[in-house]
Amino acid sequence: MRQTTLLSIAFILFAVPVLNAEERASNPIVKHMFTADPSAHVWEDGRLYVYPSTDIKGKGYRSMDGYHVFSTDDMNTWKDHGEILHSRDVEWSGGPGRMWAPDCVYKDGLYYYYFPHYNTDQEWEIGVATSDKPASDFKVQGFVKGGNGFCDPCVYIDDDGQAYLYAVKRVKTYAAKLNDNMMEIEGEMVRQTDLKGLREGPFVFKRDEIYYLIYPDSSPGGHQMNYAMSSSPLGPWESKGIILKKTSALTTHGSVVEYKGQWYLFYHNADLSGGRKGNRSICFDKVTFNEDGTMNMVEQTPSVLP
Repeated sequence: MRQTTLLSIAFILFAVPVLNAEERASNPIVKHMFTADPSAHVWEDGRLYVYPSTDIKGKGYRSMDGYHVFSTDDMNTWKDHGEILHSRDVEWSGGPGRMWAPDCVYKDGLYYYYFPHYNTDQEWEIGVATSDKPASDFKVQGFVKGGNGFCDPCVYIDDDGQAYLYAVKRVKTYAAKLNDNMMEIEGEMVRQTDLKGLREGPFVFKRDEIYYLIYPDSSPGGHQMNYAMSSSPLGPWESKGIILKKTSALTTHGSVVEYKGQWYLFYHNADLSGGRKGNRSICFDKVTFNEDGTMNMVEQTPSVLP
C-alpha cells in the first residue's frame, strides 16, 4: 500500500504542470474580437483590468461602438467581462460609432469610466459612467463640463487625491485638475507643451516621484510610442524619445502599469486582422527603467495567431 501511495503521489507531482513565472498569454491577448487603445489598471481586488476600445470587424475607426473589459490575476488567463457600455446607453449620444479610447479610475468607492463620444451636434464630449464594480453595472452620469471638443481622455489621480484630466484637441494634448465630483474641470484645459511629435492618446502614470506621459507620434507608415518626464503632473514636460517602435497597425495607443513588481506597456497591433488598420488587437510587454528613471525600448513579443 505504501509503495502504491508513493507511486501515486509521484505521478501527481509529475502530471500537474507547474506554472512558470515567465508564462504569460501570447500577443494579442484578445483573439475573439478586435480591441484597441488599452488602458490598464490594478484595483484593490488584486486583478489587473484593461479597458480598451472596440474595433468592429470589417469597418473603420469611425464605427467603433461599445466597450468591453478584460482582466487577469496571472497575466496568462484573461477574462472577458462582456460589454459594459454602448452608444445606445448614452442619452446625449449623436448616434452609433465614434466611441474612441476610454479610461477608468477609482475614487471614494466608485469607478469612474471616461469615454469620448459625439453629441447631437456631432462634437466630442467626454462621457462619464460610474459603478461600484470595476467591470459591470456602469451608468452614464453625463459628460465632463469644460471638456467639449476633446477626445482620448486619460485621468490620473495623484497621491494626494487630486484628479487630473488629460485629453486631445486638434493634435495637441491639454490637461487640467478635476473637481471633487470628477465631472467638472477646475479652471480651463491648459496645453501641455514640449511633447515632441505628439499626435494623440496621452496616458500619465507616476513612478518614484517622476511623472511620465506616453503618447503616439505621427511617424509616416506607422506611429511610434514616445514618452516624456516631469516633476509635476501638469508639466513642464521633457520629451525623452521612443519606447515602442511601430507595430503592424498604423496607429499606436497605450498605457503603462505595474503589476506584481513588474511594469508593463499595453498597446495594440493589427496582426490578428492581417494588418487591417481599423481592426486592431491589444498586446502587452515588459517595461524596464534605468537608474535615472528613463525608460528602455520595449521589445514586442511576436504574435501567436489562431
